[in-house]
Amino acid sequence: MNDQADELRNLVLESAARQAAYAGPSARIVTVAGGKGGVGTTSLALNLSVALAGQGSQIVLVDADLHRADISALCRLEERHNLGDVLRGHHGIHEVLERGPHGIQVIAGTWAEDGNAICTEFAQRRLIQGLRSMGSHADVVILDVGSGSGVVQQRFWHAADETIIVTTPDTVSIMDAYAAIKSLLNDGPPVPVSVVVNQVVDHDLAHEVHLRIQRSCRRFLGRDVQHLGHVPLDPRLSLAAHDSQPVMMQSPTCPAARALERIATQLLSPRIECVVENDDSGLRAA
Repeated sequence: MNDQADELRNLVLESAARQAAYAGPSARIVTVAGGKGGVGTTSLALNLSVALAGQGSQIVLVDADLHRADISALCRLEERHNLGDVLRGHHGIHEVLERGPHGIQVIAGTWAEDGNAICTEFAQRRLIQGLRSMGSHADVVILDVGSGSGVVQQRFWHAADETIIVTTPDTVSIMDAYAAIKSLLNDGPPVPVSVVVNQVVDHDLAHEVHLRIQRSCRRFLGRDVQHLGHVPLDPRLSLAAHDSQPVMMQSPTCPAARALERIATQLLSPRIECVVENDDSGLRAA
């Protein structure tokens, strides 16, 4: 019976994939993740989405953090439905989209206690296929998957076209970011990885943080990770979050907003993912 159920499930998934392929162009899927909590993945995902929209891209932002659904509150949305409705099969993706700031489309997160339980492999793959089939309506789908490297997060990472790992300059955050990258690259198909250093005081420190992660990835994983940029420590980020607004709209000329614009530009620019020879330097505790 289990074999028959697995066969039926695979047939359904293959059919859904064919339908998505026939529907038109595929949307580019980018996950935003952190190795640990408190590094600002949600703030980055939201403000990056607004920055991309400001540069002319059609954006869908998905709150896929099953443990902390904050995006709808930060966008002042009166959510009617959320990601849980899609995962349970109660509604389709287009039925749960809400119009967010600067014209982005938002799928609110779920606060369900059984978040991981409803996000089965079948439901998650169906969700990813549905998001990818939105190419005629969205250029980029941003998935805020929160922190950690559990099986649900890994499925999102491996289904994406690129994963952005967010870290701060503190040592624990750097180590956790490397651990997340290691899990991503070791436990599934290769996915381009970029790093954003958040809450940093200057460019030199951001460069040093990325260099530490880069050296470890080269030494232990034989892979390059891109430096997508950094976001400075800026009090206007906290003020904007307190007011439930993206900093890109509340303080568009502040240092953090300018940095996010540069990250958006870099994300849209062609980049090359490299496999490199092992290096003899890196994080000693890796």
